[in-house]
Amino acid sequence: MAEFSKWVDAAPDDGLVDVARLSLRSRLEPIVHYAPLAAKGTVQDIECVHQMRVWSRRTAAAMKLYRGLLPKRRRKWLNSTLKEIRDCASDARDDDVFAARLEQEADPRAARVLDTVRSHRSAAQRPINRLVAALFRQHRFPHRVEKLIDKVQIRDGVQSQSPHHFHAWAVPQLAAQVDAFFQAAEGDFSQYSELHRFRIAGKQIRYVVELLASAFDSSLRKETYPRIQDLQDRLGEINDHASAVQRLEGWIDQAEAEPQRAFLRELQQAESARMTQLREAFLDWWTGSIIDCLR
Repeated sequence: MAEFSKWVDAAPDDGLVDVARLSLRSRLEPIVHYAPLAAKGTVQDIECVHQMRVWSRRTAAAMKLYRGLLPKRRRKWLNSTLKEIRDCASDARDDDVFAARLEQEADPRAARVLDTVRSHRSAAQRPINRLVAALFRQHRFPHRVEKLIDKVQIRDGVQSQSPHHFHAWAVPQLAAQVDAFFQAAEGDFSQYSELHRFRIAGKQIRYVVELLASAFDSSLRKETYPRIQDLQDRLGEINDHASAVQRLEGWIDQAEAEPQRAFLRELQQAESARMTQLREAFLDWWTGSIIDCLR
């Protein structure tokens, strides 16, 4: 498995255009690498589907951050393509996660459900294969990536100082993300929808910190980022169980026999109970002292 760094290694006084190009390349190259592997559809390439999806999200964050430096037509095409990648990988990834869970079940009823999930997973592979084939025919996607990166430049509306240096530009960008994060932190976390909204805000600031950390002193990367990551891990675990509850509802509807439905309902109840337990633990952890550490 290839390794790609989530960190963008730049200097505070580097030119904004140079850093933007470096940042976009660091996000798009993993997609170029993982997408063809994900399209093979073998058991060994399950992680490639996951990585393709993760890096498409990181790329979307970079596209949003550097939006003002990008040509509109190419930006819109790439954003649309990134959404297609995430959408087509979603079912496959959900099936992979659910199948891994079922493989750990000792209950004999799990085996038949697992067969159904694997059949569904095979069907979910086809949209991935079609999209990747279209994107990489005659190197279309890599070619468009290079064109986009080549056309990064300072455009109307991009405000900066001294002249368009990375640090001067990054300060207000990070401040805006921090404001959005703490606005989301004021939600009523007894409501799952508000907790989900906060998780999305946390994910966004995490991706932005990965992009901007080198414009600031090391404390952002070494002290603040691990706290954001801890927060995201806790919220992510809650979301995993919430997503499982929703997925199981669909599988219950599709189950052909009552023993399968009964087994799936038991799994759903267990997932729901664990989600509630984790949410209560999060609310106990999310105290004023933790909030102050992130400010």
